[in-house]
Formats: sequence, structure tokens, C-alpha cells
Amino acid sequence: MQTGTVTRLFEVRGFGFISPDASDRDVFLGMDVIDQSIIPLHEGQRVEFEAIDAMPGLKATMVKPLPS
Repeated sequence: MQTGTVTRLFEVRGFGFISPDASDRDVFLGMDVIDQSIIPLHEGQRVEFEAIDAMPGLKATMVKPLPS
């Protein structure tokens, strides 16, 4: 699992981006992969996630918030 920070979140449009700690390449965050019990996420929130290769870049899966 990787860790990172939610940098942009467009709730109305259903997506956002995570900035991973170990990379400078943002990861796409589709709201469909987030467990409904942890919504809402917010910008600046620390998360743990897996990333998979998808077109046109990386996509986050199994997103979980980290304790503050």
C-alpha cells in the first residue's frame, strides 16, 4: 500500500487526485472506489491506497483515510 495526500477533489464531478508520498506523479481518484462509509474525503486528507495502471495514467484503488 502507498500513502499520499488528496490534493484536488471535485465531488460534484465524482473524481479527484492523490499526490503519492513516493512519487511526483498524481494518481486519479474516482469516487466509485471509495467505501461509502468513509465519504466525504477532503482536500489535504492523508490516505492509504493501491495504484493500478489505467489509461492515461495511474488510478487509485482501495482508498482508506489515515488517522490524523
